[in-house]
Amino acid sequence: MAEDQWSLKEYRPNNSPKREFFRKNLAPAVKPHGAHSFIAYLTFHFVPGDESGLPSAEDSRLLAKLEGDAFVELEAGGLAVHVATVLKDGVKDLLFYTRDAKEFLKRAEKYRYLHDQFDVECEIGPDPDWKQYKDFP
Repeated sequence: MAEDQWSLKEYRPNNSPKREFFRKNLAPAVKPHGAHSFIAYLTFHFVPGDESGLPSAEDSRLLAKLEGDAFVELEAGGLAVHVATVLKDGVKDLLFYTRDAKEFLKRAEKYRYLHDQFDVECEIGPDPDWKQYKDFP
């Protein structure tokens, strides 16, 4: 199995202490135009730890653990593939492509209740040509 390859980009808006990070999987295990035709956003909202908009050290630790757990759960059995992560001003978005929107939502639902400090949302829509992935920085 080939290993994923990732890019990392950081943006700092002009005259602002805000920081934004974009990670993109450059070699996902599945390819566009296949069975994984739905884009899924698993979004964790948090209270920024400072004016950068990034999470506190404790929230960062918890988000990293949740992210790792989500990968195992949501990618199990080839249901989904993680293609990108965004971290910016009170939001951590995990982007996946999935072959089964209903099953993905079912598995993602549990993350809404794991930690009360994070408001968790999941949004899924069709994207058979992976346009969102191609537009991602």
